[in-house]
Amino acid sequence: MTPSELDNRPFCACSTPSGTAGIAVIRLSGEGSSDIADKCIRIIRTFDNGIRTVADMPGYTAAYAEFRDPSADAVLDNVIITHFVAPYSYTGDEMIEISCHGGNAVKQEILRVLESLGARMAERGEFTKRAFINGKLDLAEAEAVMDVIEADSRRSLDAANSQMHGELSGKLSQYEETLYKALALIEMIVEFPEHDDTPENTDNVASLCREAIEGLDGLIRSYAKGKILTQRMKIVLAGLPNSGKSTLLNSIAGFERAIVTEVPGTTRDTIELQTVINDIPVTIVDTAGIRQTDDRIEEMGVRRAVTAVSEADLIFYLISPDTSLDEVISTSEDLPAAKTRAVFTKKDEGINPQRDAIEDALKAKGIDMFTEISAKDGINLKSIEEAVTEVYEKAGGLISDNITVMSSRHCACLESAERKLCEALNALELGLGEDIASSVIRAALDDIGSVTGKTVSAELADTIFSKFCIGK
Repeated sequence: MTPSELDNRPFCACSTPSGTAGIAVIRLSGEGSSDIADKCIRIIRTFDNGIRTVADMPGYTAAYAEFRDPSADAVLDNVIITHFVAPYSYTGDEMIEISCHGGNAVKQEILRVLESLGARMAERGEFTKRAFINGKLDLAEAEAVMDVIEADSRRSLDAANSQMHGELSGKLSQYEETLYKALALIEMIVEFPEHDDTPENTDNVASLCREAIEGLDGLIRSYAKGKILTQRMKIVLAGLPNSGKSTLLNSIAGFERAIVTEVPGTTRDTIELQTVINDIPVTIVDTAGIRQTDDRIEEMGVRRAVTAVSEADLIFYLISPDTSLDEVISTSEDLPAAKTRAVFTKKDEGINPQRDAIEDALKAKGIDMFTEISAKDGINLKSIEEAVTEVYEKAGGLISDNITVMSSRHCACLESAERKLCEALNALELGLGEDIASSVIRAALDDIGSVTGKTVSAELADTIFSKFCIGK
């Protein structure tokens, strides 16, 4: 999409969250923004008291001013005006930020006045979309803006900032350069076969394809971590009734999230807690105790517990001191061993007398990670945190360069590019012709370009930015 296809009127929106706050920030961007601002803003004080209009304010300067409603000749609020001039603004166009008091009426009235003077309300993501169109950000960097906003852990923030500052785009540029070298070699082979159609040159093309495939594969595998950072690790607390699941949930939460009683079957439904463990965003699911029951409501809870277990990234199977070997054998039957950690609970009440036999039975099922805790007394809860960290660190294998793909769209594009490069490599190895390899490599480059926006359609760009918040 080109700037000529856009509605080029200045657009505005509140960029701070809805509700009441001490201050709010309203953005106005587009050519002619200062002309609109000067119809409703009277500068009171700035760094140069000779400046009396927003249009005369240099870029990156601020002024104390009145925001007025010209139709009523009334002051709506005292505000701080910050002026950004093109192309040195977030959008690349002239932009004005109005810092006002954060009441709903103040914000609504300021936006109403701006609209009455010729501005329009911004579309979702339009400020960042303009930055993309004006070349301030590529598409991968622009998409990372929302990841930064939505980050709820330090790891999420670091990964999003890495992408927003171009590290993913830079790595993809390296792979594009590698593939363009391969295309140049193919072009030489096709144009000058008498000189360049040699096994050595064909091998060089194949080597360049393998280099790109290896790099893309590392990025694709990193999405296992990125998915956790954006969608949270799902941790399920499973076990018999009264095995300490709700007590552990409350201990992690730091407050009484679930009702805890000595009556087996107290938890009838799944209870979810969103929190952060070792800077890893997680959703912890407390489930109904798994057992045979004639209680229809409890039985529904057991079915939901089984479903939660099937969807989990990590399962803590809790075993209390009074849990028998037979009960463990029957209730652990469907637990996926690779995702399950056995947790002997209620250490403050003693040791399960059948612990050795229980461990042997679980090892026979492939469950070989064991720990013991007392959630009530806070004993050894560090082992729970360590298990969460271990699962995260192992996700996707060892990823180089500390770049994490966080978007399912990006992952799908890179997987498509990798498949096509494997097809090109196969064509070269089977002697099917360099023309076929060249065609497939170019298609792979289109897939890579759709991540950074080099080959993205206007429709896809619109879809991506429509998921942003209004003020960003």
